[in-house]
Amino acid sequence: MTMEHMRALIVDDEEFVRLVVEQALREEGCDTQTAGGGQEGLDRLRTASFDCVITDLRMPGLDGRAILRWVKEHQPDVDVIVLTGHGDVKDAVAAMKDGAWDFLIKDTPFDGAAVKAALARLRTVRELRRENLAARHGGYRQDAIVEGTSQAWRTVKTQIAQVAPSQAPVLIQGETGSGKDVVARLLHAHSRRAGGPFIAVNCGAVSRELLESELFGYEKGAFTGAAQAKPGLIAAAEGGSLFLDEIGEMPGPMQVSLLRFLDRKEYRPVGSTRTLRADVRIICATNRDIQELVLQGRFRDDLLYRINTVTLHVSPLRERPEDLAVLADHILHHLRIPGTATRTLSPEALAHLATYRWPGNVRELRNVIERIVLMSPNSGPITSEEVLQVLPRAASASSPDDRSHLPLDEIERLHIQLVLESSGGNKTKAAQTLRVDYKTLLAKLKKYAGGG
Repeated sequence: MTMEHMRALIVDDEEFVRLVVEQALREEGCDTQTAGGGQEGLDRLRTASFDCVITDLRMPGLDGRAILRWVKEHQPDVDVIVLTGHGDVKDAVAAMKDGAWDFLIKDTPFDGAAVKAALARLRTVRELRRENLAARHGGYRQDAIVEGTSQAWRTVKTQIAQVAPSQAPVLIQGETGSGKDVVARLLHAHSRRAGGPFIAVNCGAVSRELLESELFGYEKGAFTGAAQAKPGLIAAAEGGSLFLDEIGEMPGPMQVSLLRFLDRKEYRPVGSTRTLRADVRIICATNRDIQELVLQGRFRDDLLYRINTVTLHVSPLRERPEDLAVLADHILHHLRIPGTATRTLSPEALAHLATYRWPGNVRELRNVIERIVLMSPNSGPITSEEVLQVLPRAASASSPDDRSHLPLDEIERLHIQLVLESSGGNKTKAAQTLRVDYKTLLAKLKKYAGGG
């Protein structure tokens, strides 16, 4: 988090102190609000978003200790700095034990220098805290990326280099297991956000009930079991990238919330009246034909327009067999199975792998190689016989039978069917391959489905 994005609430019943602290924070680039008493400060906390609270310890009515207790119970991600006079140092120390981040003594004259110093320390701590939060949610790891050498992959890499520096949302389309997550990580790694966290969530793997709280976080008591407030993945991705895999599985109400965030960079934790802001780039991916989902009313067209400012297509593994060798070598090099030796791949084994169409793509390749290593006691290069023992079927990638004797309509129908299969059923990609518009393809599919 940069200093310019920090938001601070100043609570003190002395106007002079409020003015001094406010001036000091604004000189450091903070957004500030002030409150003249504890109750007013609490009201602001309930309706606005802050990163830290600087509060006087002793005030008439609701005092600083009461504000501290409320923050720690309802907004534990907010840090509290207490202000106190010389005679109240023991109380300030007690407040630290109750969860205050720091305390400052109001010296005479009170010039705000100590406030600036405390804020600089707090910025460093919050940055480290955010990095740790990102790591707990499976943050970005550079060594997780392996790149192909095929022309199809080089094309994607060129597109990544063009798109990554922008802040625009990106939609990645491709079959399951084809490497959409690798493309997302490369987009992050080559962006201006590379120093920030990369957070990934599979929208199809999280229940519809939990997805909202997982992304936006929740307040204490928002639902049964919410014993304390918890920040969500958007907060963890602050300053970085949030990868929403399988976006086509996102339920309708969540689509509305995501659209609001994309438009305004604002969101509300579950059970909260506060509107929070976050500086996060959204990267989405899907293996579904998302245009078809729009036509079915299962995906909002306005959300599609917002997430596909740029669309990248990842080719299936069967269309880039040149990548097989480098992918297999990477998998074998990083495979860690206790009691097994590090293996390599013989040319004959690679030749057999190249005859398979890989409907599960890179993910299936990884599973096949893991099974070979687990089931074989050998320690040398993997042989073609070992491959044949675990490969589901050594289906040839040869051309279809000669169809010159068929009627023109039947040839067209079979060709469309073949292109659809090779694109994993993605009608949008099939239309691009066939060089027809999407509606024309739908009309032809309807024609051949009806037999006329």
